[in-house]
Amino acid sequence: MRILSLMSVVVLFVACGGAPEEESAATAAAPAAAFEAPAVRMEPSSSYEVAHADAVAAIDRAGSKGHAWTTSDQMIKDAAEAAANGDTAMAISLADEARIHADLASIQADREALAWRENVISK
Repeated sequence: MRILSLMSVVVLFVACGGAPEEESAATAAAPAAAFEAPAVRMEPSSSYEVAHADAVAAIDRAGSKGHAWTTSDQMIKDAAEAAANGDTAMAISLADEARIHADLASIQADREALAWRENVISK
């Protein structure tokens, strides 16, 4: 059975034309070289108010790009609930995580827009 599985992988590999690394270096490196993702702040916020405000701003930014993740919305709701229940540490953690998800959604939107321009519109 292992030999059959290994042979299937080899046949698929050969049929697909080899590894993706065989593409030209310029083609593979162009999108990455053209886009430098901004750094996502990972350190915890100093207070729930700061964390919440930063998260809401990040969610709004991602939403304005049409790329908000639903995870951010749920986390900010959970953070507000934790804050209302007096669990400030959990509220900060959840709000920070919501901000990180929203920042990553914005980065994803920017990368996809760049890839669209380079690979679809310009060709």
